[in-house]
Amino acid sequence: MESKLPDKAQELLQSIRPDMRLTKDFFKRVYGWEMDYPGFADRAVNALEAAGCSRAREYYDTWVQEYEAERDAVLKRVSVWYGEELKRRRAEKERQVRKERKEQEIELLEKKKRLLMQKSRLLTGS
Repeated sequence: MESKLPDKAQELLQSIRPDMRLTKDFFKRVYGWEMDYPGFADRAVNALEAAGCSRAREYYDTWVQEYEAERDAVLKRVSVWYGEELKRRRAEKERQVRKERKEQEIELLEKKKRLLMQKSRLLTGS
């Protein structure tokens, strides 16, 4: 299965060393590869544990929880904004439709008035 990973993912796994510094950026890269290649995070954590980092899973899980909590908070704000934006657009569309209907009504009333005046002139002969 390892041969199916892209070269960059392979490089990340091969970069794991006993003396390496575990950073948020490293965990972000592991998480990113996990999105496209499920099971990648387990492989990376297992490699970290084999390299002597017994708390690797705890560190990774903590990073994922923090990241997903932040992501979910952002998505919630975006969804609230989007809902409000849809309401605003709907209200604007309704105002536009009412305006167009009013204009059509005025236009029809003016046309009716012209026709009635025409008819009146025809009937009165003036």
